Amino acid sequence: MKFIKKHLFSLIAVVTTLMATSVATSACYWSTYQPEEPKCLREK
Repeated sequence: MKFIKKHLFSLIAVVTTLMATSVATSACYWSTYQPEEPKCLREK
């Protein structure tokens, strides 16, 4: 039983790590986009 639990938890850890990596990678594309600052917000 310990053998099954160990492998099950290892599999869950691998799957969640891959999911977190894919989400973080896709978020990086959005963070590099910076729209132009409106003229009314610029310091004079």
